[in-house]
Amino acid sequence: MNGMISRSTLAAIMVVMVGCAAPPQDPEESPEEVVEVTEPEEVTEPEEEPDPRRRDAGGELSPAASSLLATAEGLLEGGEPDAALNLVERAQRISPDAAEVYFMLGEVHQVREQAGRAEQFVLKGITQAGNNTELQERGWSLLVAIREEEGDKAGARKAEERAAGLGN
Repeated sequence: MNGMISRSTLAAIMVVMVGCAAPPQDPEESPEEVVEVTEPEEVTEPEEEPDPRRRDAGGELSPAASSLLATAEGLLEGGEPDAALNLVERAQRISPDAAEVYFMLGEVHQVREQAGRAEQFVLKGITQAGNNTELQERGWSLLVAIREEEGDKAGARKAEERAAGLGN
């Protein structure tokens, strides 16, 4: 046995090594991946006429993101804007080009009394709406509400005019 390890010693070493190994993680217990939610850059009001080459859809809203938005809307109506914000930010990671997500982000920030952020998200949503007139009308209407709530009558009137001009 000179220079050799006995079977019992080898077995004991293996038991210790297995005991020191990290247990497999349950995927539900592992922390969620940290993803930074993108804030819209300073967005200005879109040009009068959308570029005809832009998409008509207003961005794809996946079924998962749609479900998150529906749940967030219920939380918002139930007086839980922070929980709603968390869900809408998750929806943004899933469907980052969907105008509906930015409109909901605007609504959540409006309820949280963050009018500047609300307005910027809604303007981003209007931009994302492309040539989708229905989405653009929704965005401009949200913008009217935000501006009226902040006492910006001239800005609200301008947004109303933009919404009214979409049907022409």
